[in-house]
Amino acid sequence: MARRGLPAVGGAGAACVGYGAVVSATAPFTAGADTAVALALGVVAVALGLRLAAGPVTGPVLVPPAPAPGAPARRAVAVWGPVLGAALALELFSYAHGDRAAYPTLSSLLDSLDGGRAGKTLCATAWLALGWWLVDR
Repeated sequence: MARRGLPAVGGAGAACVGYGAVVSATAPFTAGADTAVALALGVVAVALGLRLAAGPVTGPVLVPPAPAPGAPARRAVAVWGPVLGAALALELFSYAHGDRAAYPTLSSLLDSLDGGRAGKTLCATAWLALGWWLVDR
């Protein structure tokens, strides 16, 4: 994981919370939500383009090297395989039974969390933080 100074991490964290607040003010599948997503993607694309146009990247490489074959990949499959399998089984079971009140899907459970603006802000910020962590590791 690349080391960054506190101002960079704090600024990125504030940007994630701010974007989460903007997203929480939109209704799903509307022009406002589409615009919020498109603007954020545009800002990231322009920032990445400016960084790449400035010359060779001397810091963290944008594309990580291919992992060495062997134990880490098998361990990841052994850990994440059952987790994803259980999630898939829960979704299929809930879908087959059709009664969302008795057998809620994962998205139905999430709807109860992000029903209000604070929950939406929290979920959007957590989603962005998870994405950053996955890309940065």
